[in-house]
Amino acid sequence: MKRIVLWSGVAVLVVVAGVLFARADARRGWCGHGWGHRWAGPGPLGYIAHELDLNQPQRQQISTMWQQEKPAVSLLVTEFAAESKEMDAATANGSLDESKVQEIAGRQGATVAKLLVEKERFKSKIYTTVLTPEQRTKADELQARWHERLSHVGHF
Repeated sequence: MKRIVLWSGVAVLVVVAGVLFARADARRGWCGHGWGHRWAGPGPLGYIAHELDLNQPQRQQISTMWQQEKPAVSLLVTEFAAESKEMDAATANGSLDESKVQEIAGRQGATVAKLLVEKERFKSKIYTTVLTPEQRTKADELQARWHERLSHVGHF
């Protein structure tokens, strides 16, 4: 049961991130600002763009790369949303068919794994083709700080 809760939590986080990306793109960026032309606004992408001091051509290159990546991510988010609805139906009114829930959770876990692979593929592509050596060093530092913060989450 702990495994189901863990995977569900991870899946929810990934779906929320995917939905935020999709909605942000639909609105032309975080808080209405386009990623391609005013990408230093609020939100996680604005923060990273600011911290890495991305120039306009780099921002445009990343935006173009995201447009190419978006269909694959959207498909996986849609797949996860359908699995989530399936899970809700399988546990409606407090009913629990553990084998059915386990099967759905397994598929959700596989979908989350695919989303994580897509995220890492995209991140790697940006790291190797867009960032300068100085920006790579800064990105490594940001990632180390992120992992340090995550390590404290479990220590309430």
